[in-house]
Amino acid sequence: MNLLLNVIWLIIGGFIVVIAYLLGGLLLCITIVGIPFGIQCFKLAGLALAPFGREIREKEPPGGCVAVIMNVIWIILPGLELALFHLVMAGLFA
Repeated sequence: MNLLLNVIWLIIGGFIVVIAYLLGGLLLCITIVGIPFGIQCFKLAGLALAPFGREIREKEPPGGCVAVIMNVIWIILPGLELALFHLVMAGLFA
C-alpha cells in the first residue's frame, strides 16, 4: 500500500517538491556556511521522494548559542522560501 501511495504522490506533485529541495540544497552547498543547510535539504528531498511508510523521530535539540544562530540563518536563507513554496503548492493542488 505504501508503494502505491508513494507512486501516486510522485505523480500528483511530489516530484516537483523533490526537485525544489534538490535545487535548494545544491544552491546552499555553494557556500561554506550553507553546506549544513544544503545537506538538510537533501535529507528532506529523500523524505519527500517517498513519504509514506516513513517515521520521523524528533531528536533532542542541541543547546547553546550556536544552535540559535543556525536556526536564525535557516529561517533567513531557505526557511521562508521553502514555506512559501509549500503554500503555493498547496494552493495549486487544493
